[in-house]
Amino acid sequence: MSDTVKRHKRNFDDAANAALFIAAFIGIWQLVFTLGIFPQISLPSPTMVAETFAKIISDGTLFWSVGVTLGRLLAAFAVSITLGTLVGFTMIKFKSFGKTLNSFSAGLLAFPSIAWVPFSILLIGFNEFGIMFVVVMSSVFSIMISTYSSIRNIPPIYLDAAKNMGAKGLLLFRHVTIPAATPSLIIGLRQAWSFSWHAVIGAEILMSIVGLGHILSVGREFLDMSQVIASMITIFTIGLLVDRFLLHKLEDKIRAKWGLDNHR
Repeated sequence: MSDTVKRHKRNFDDAANAALFIAAFIGIWQLVFTLGIFPQISLPSPTMVAETFAKIISDGTLFWSVGVTLGRLLAAFAVSITLGTLVGFTMIKFKSFGKTLNSFSAGLLAFPSIAWVPFSILLIGFNEFGIMFVVVMSSVFSIMISTYSSIRNIPPIYLDAAKNMGAKGLLLFRHVTIPAATPSLIIGLRQAWSFSWHAVIGAEILMSIVGLGHILSVGREFLDMSQVIASMITIFTIGLLVDRFLLHKLEDKIRAKWGLDNHR
């Protein structure tokens, strides 16, 4: 069986399993609603949530909010990647600085993203830059640590062999260091994306009047659980699609390129 056929079969199996899980989840949800275990205001039926989806789609609220949220996220994530990568390379260049900042970054990485919101409000204010600040601070340390660890963990034999063949300087960095570190860097990128996604939604709940986080916040304020659930489903779906069909695919291609995909 060719690799293409295997890949298509694997994708079909994944889609079938996902569809089965979703159907089972909706069935259980409908059963709980029918039995009246929770009040209707606390747990609406799947049909009621679908009606809310239709409403926010028809009036353009959902698409506008998704566009605003993704725009904020992409801008802040680009800043995080740039800063995190540059600082990570600096940490490699200066070993004492790298060891110190690595421990410091690990501590800040465990800092909840929502905890940056009050700091951002007081420092920057209720604006786009304040939201971007929260997202950057929630993800940049992950990229710094990933860059630092990925390059430090390259097997020395790779570098020694390349040096023995005359590679040095930029040539060594471009053709040996970066390719060897890239698979680990992509894993760090996926993790940083997750942190960024959490952060932008949390920041929008408290700091914005537009975006997916704002839709969620409005549903909470008006006790509209259908809108809350609809926004949660949207947030989950976008996060899943980006990770599965963009970042995961990118990781698979890079692993296959460097011969790390033999176990699949």
